[in-house]
Amino acid sequence: MTRSCEKIPEVSMKETQGVFLLRRSQGVALTLALLVLLILTLIGISAISTTTYETNIAGNERLYNNAFYAADAGIDYFYGTIDSYIILAATSGGIDSQAKGINLGGGRFNVTWKKIRDEIGPPPKVEFLVVSEGISPSFPTAGRVTIEALIESTSLEGGVNRGGDT
Repeated sequence: MTRSCEKIPEVSMKETQGVFLLRRSQGVALTLALLVLLILTLIGISAISTTTYETNIAGNERLYNNAFYAADAGIDYFYGTIDSYIILAATSGGIDSQAKGINLGGGRFNVTWKKIRDEIGPPPKVEFLVVSEGISPSFPTAGRVTIEALIESTSLEGGVNRGGDT
């Protein structure tokens, strides 16, 4: 039997290198998947960190607002009871919400007031400088909120006319 001489295809060097590179690149998919997973993990950690930071900001803002409203309540308390301070001979004083038994939901205020003008009239006029410090529970001492107000009151026949605060 005679065999026919078949031509064996020649394999070029380029084709050999291509096959070799394909066999070497089988681990690239795993490497790329791990790299993508690393990037997604870093994005997730960043998102958690940002969320924690934003939560802290919201908590601090809530405490600040509580302290502000407690200080505002001190100004309102003084304004509501101004009649009792007009007749006093004292030219200054203080009010503590805890000592008065005023419940502000855990917050409290300290008010200091000072008569800055007392005119006999007519009509009699009294001006007070009122400073109210609001304190919220768990709020650092350095973060207390202070509000100042100038309150004017004039006495008319039959009652007291309260001016506005500025």
